[in-house]
Amino acid sequence: MKEEINASKVEDPSPSPTPTATKSVTPNVFATSLPADKEAGLDVNAKDDDIAPAPLEYPEGGFGWLVVFGAFMMQFCGFGFVFSWGVYQEHYLAENIFPGATLSQVSWVGGIGASSVFLTGPFQASMTRLFGLHSFIAAGAVISSSGIILASFTKELWQLYLTQGVLFGLGAGMSIFTSIAVPVQWFNKRRGLASGITVAGSGIGGAALAPLNRFLISQLGFRWALRIMGLSFVVIIFSVMMCIRTRFPIGHRGGPIFDFSLFREPGFATMYFMGVLVTFGYLTPVFLLPYYVTDIGMDPRTGATLVGIFSGVNAISRVILGIAADKFGRFNILALCTILSGLSCYIFWLNTRNLAMAIVFVVGYGANGGGFVSLFPVVAAEVIGVERLAAAVGLLYSGNLFGNLLGTPIASAIVTASGGSYSWAIVFAGTTPILGAILLLTHRFKIEKRIFVKI
Repeated sequence: MKEEINASKVEDPSPSPTPTATKSVTPNVFATSLPADKEAGLDVNAKDDDIAPAPLEYPEGGFGWLVVFGAFMMQFCGFGFVFSWGVYQEHYLAENIFPGATLSQVSWVGGIGASSVFLTGPFQASMTRLFGLHSFIAAGAVISSSGIILASFTKELWQLYLTQGVLFGLGAGMSIFTSIAVPVQWFNKRRGLASGITVAGSGIGGAALAPLNRFLISQLGFRWALRIMGLSFVVIIFSVMMCIRTRFPIGHRGGPIFDFSLFREPGFATMYFMGVLVTFGYLTPVFLLPYYVTDIGMDPRTGATLVGIFSGVNAISRVILGIAADKFGRFNILALCTILSGLSCYIFWLNTRNLAMAIVFVVGYGANGGGFVSLFPVVAAEVIGVERLAAAVGLLYSGNLFGNLLGTPIASAIVTASGGSYSWAIVFAGTTPILGAILLLTHRFKIEKRIFVKI
């Protein structure tokens, strides 16, 4: 490890320090040949005092844009397919694929899939140190793709829970967390923009995959649609995997699997519980919309189109909100857009009775909802420190498991209990992000009480 540091350090023109002084070291972040264990930015044999200090300067581009591209494509495949779940849910119910299954029962598949993405979160730093970054991503690609393909052979609903639910989500999460944590290590001034582009992959994925899955289902049936998706994902992820490279060590070997000391940081606890609250409502409109529009008399293809519009607007807004956050303050923009996403459920979704209002809703919700996904890791980096983010992000995002697992099933159960009325389910979907934003604001105002200040 020391030899690598010496080979990559920048010559210091100042007089030689005394033997007890520590030299400033900048790793060679553009090196293209790294041993397998150092692909994750670590040396498994290193001691704490062998690890170079975090560089004070960021490339703000260069190879970092390839890192962003690779992470973008992992988001495209992972969360893009999650956003497409509503298309499959509508088809399973409309065609009675699983005889007697209710909306609430089928919706658990989407909830399990979205929440399983976060199952490996607390373990990811340890597993990446143990197996290597690229091996870990490759294993995730195989697991997620296998889950999608195996779902095409299911005959019972419980089998779908395990395949399109657990297996897909588990594998997808192994690459998604990497794609969230790594790009922010390459940028400082442009961190909001880089993160926005990265997570825009999920929105672009939803925009492309929801209509594509609807087309494949109509032409080839849902079983072949799933098989095509599964094979495509593993090819794409393997193709872009080498773009992913870290700049900071994830941590030294022997570190704790669950670093609960992070919860002693007030900002970390705030971010964790904000993620818990917001995710209870975040995916509910995306998952229920295809079924909702058919329930009020629209064509099933309209639901897929609306999900595509939502995802496209969502993707664009993530980039725009990332730029806005860099200019006006990351805490400020994250809180604002999260509140507006909740309000859009109250103002627009509650009043949706025709296609025009449905479009207004998906545009309004998509434009603001994307901010939570793009800015959550950016604000987390501000709170935790970018050097600790790769190790902390899995534990931080594990809080999202609860909302993604239970949010849509709870909303679906509310619809059933209300005799088919969506009103209280919509209120539920709108309230939880607003509560999460209020929690964030309590921490923001502890840092700076003035409202119109960039923070």
